[in-house]
Amino acid sequence: MSRFGAHAFIWRSDWTPTTARDVIEGAAAAGLDFVEIPLLRPFDFDVDGARALLEANGIAATCSLGLPVDASLPDDPAGATRFLRQALDMTAGVGSPVLSGVIYGTLGAQDGRPPTEADYDVIAATLKPLAREAASHGISLGIEPVNRYESFLVNTTAQGLDLIGRIDEDNVFLHLDTYHMNIEERGFEAPILAAGDKLRYIHLSESDRGTPGRGNVDWEGVFRGLAAIGYAGDLVMESFVDLNPDMARATCMWRDVVEDPGRLVGDGLEFLRDLARRHGVLANR
Repeated sequence: MSRFGAHAFIWRSDWTPTTARDVIEGAAAAGLDFVEIPLLRPFDFDVDGARALLEANGIAATCSLGLPVDASLPDDPAGATRFLRQALDMTAGVGSPVLSGVIYGTLGAQDGRPPTEADYDVIAATLKPLAREAASHGISLGIEPVNRYESFLVNTTAQGLDLIGRIDEDNVFLHLDTYHMNIEERGFEAPILAAGDKLRYIHLSESDRGTPGRGNVDWEGVFRGLAAIGYAGDLVMESFVDLNPDMARATCMWRDVVEDPGRLVGDGLEFLRDLARRHGVLANR
């Protein structure tokens, strides 16, 4: 049965030894199974401190990232490999079985052209050995399609599945996000059905990145699709109460879409949990 978690940015806009405590204690208080940690700067990440906080609060972790501008794909395979290897060490260090997100590119980076076969060949050739390295640590890698304004490389479920096929490693999976799906897909249920067992992680994010249930996402369609494929992966509420400047630029978030963080955590989580329970995707707990 699926686990339920939430992204760290629901509580704090950055991950530091100080904010980590607020995030992890907030996730524990909300009764979550895990918290998604953004590894935006893995070279500065306090592994031991984070793991101690997670263990003290009985919370697990997953990890996510986007590649930095100075170590991006497809332009700098060697730099991306160094960055992702460091991130894998951090992911293993906190006990996360997942490193997911835009591991194939840089959020907000645009080349002013469509992607080419050569781009995908470079990305796949770079991620394949990293997937094998991840597998040796018991870690799976997730490919998250994001909208056309944040990346020119992978925007849809079909493109994500194609890249996964090119990498061709069992521990590489699809990570969907309902915010991006609302922009790029022709509905929600059909792409989830098309993803099938390749879908193992999903961000549950409203159309404006605010409180789930108050926007335009077809939540019934989302959970019908998840139920139909027998989804047992991670369910992750994602919203941004506040963003650090780097993420704000990458995602073009310039205004407060949440208004009341308390309602986001309370109402938003309960709304999603109720849907998941009704559709049999989450146990009654």
